[in-house]
This record gives sequence, C-alpha cells and structure tokens, in this order.
Amino acid sequence: MTIDWEAPSGRGSQILGYKIFVRKSDLTYSTETMNCDGSKTTIISSTRCTIPLNTLTAAPFSLSLGNIVFAKVIAYNYYGDSATSQVGSGAVIVLVPDAPINLINDPTITNSFRIGFSWSEGTSNGGAEVIDFSIAYD
Repeated sequence: MTIDWEAPSGRGSQILGYKIFVRKSDLTYSTETMNCDGSKTTIISSTRCTIPLNTLTAAPFSLSLGNIVFAKVIAYNYYGDSATSQVGSGAVIVLVPDAPINLINDPTITNSFRIGFSWSEGTSNGGAEVIDFSIAYD
C-alpha cells in the first residue's frame, strides 16, 4: 500500500522528515518506520512510502483482508513538529480472489447450440465480494 502526501510549507526552515502513522486493528495509531522511515531522503523528496501487505497484516498493525488502512503524517523541521495531517481517505486491503473450482458441464443447459457451465467460488474472495466472472473458450 502506498501512502503519499503533499509537502507542507517549512515556514522558513527546511522539512527534515516525516512521521508516518498507520491505524492498527485496535483503532489506535502506530508509527511505521521499517518501510516508511520519514527521515530518509527518498521519502522526504518523494513524499511517499510503500508498506507491504505482510507488514500491515502482522503485529503491531494486525489488519485483515477487507480492513481499511488509514494513515496520517506529521512533518518536522529544525523548530519541531507540525500539526498532524487529516487522516487519509483509506484503502481496502484486498487480493485477487481464488480461482473458481468444480467447473463442470451443466447438462440441463447444454444442447447442440450452447454449452452450460456451473462452478463454485474459490475458498477466498480476496477480501471483497466477487462481482463478475470471465469465461474463455477455445
């Protein structure tokens, strides 16, 4: 998941870094410094960082598929910390769903002009409702 923000005014002093906070499953916030170390020049200059899914689903965040990830940022310069940004709009943790299973010819539909199929959804929907299936034939 990528978190990005606009650089604020340093009000006469260069921005030295950012503190990035991510909301945990218990609805409190924790800093994320392994992937979003806001003191690194690449993060300061790009005003963005990326947190892998396995980090978000592990402690201390402990988020699950379907959870919404919220973040907020504080900028700091020589004189101190800015106010905390508003919480971002959030992103839902989802993966692609498992492939459908038990694909079979449905003899109640199949005739000399059409072929009918039936199947079951895979075990995991990836954290969001499956809204469509694509069928390809050869």
